[in-house]
Amino acid sequence: MQSNIFAKVAPLLRELKFESYSSRIEYFLKYYHSGDWIYPAVLHRETGLGIKEVYALLERCASIGVVAQALEVYCPHCQRFVGKRYNTIFDIPETVNCVHCDEEIEHPLEHAIVIYKVL
Repeated sequence: MQSNIFAKVAPLLRELKFESYSSRIEYFLKYYHSGDWIYPAVLHRETGLGIKEVYALLERCASIGVVAQALEVYCPHCQRFVGKRYNTIFDIPETVNCVHCDEEIEHPLEHAIVIYKVL
């Protein structure tokens, strides 16, 4: 049985010419439900899609309202995410403290990645 997110994404796979990855993407997306977070690097690793294609797919999903963008900052010292998510680059403070290694992250915008929330 397909999840709601895959049923909405399946037509995009044909449109974006990702049919050959369809079964891997379906397997990946079947675990995602409303409120879950999709990390592009994980989708890239688990499906074999190129990172540009992953972002193209997720951006197309965002344009039809399946997912929404957010930003998450990772710590350059310990390489872990600091645990806060931001809606826009303007929401990211000038400095952020890492909850894992207690280091101050200067210029956190330089260490932010785009992630996606399933709607």
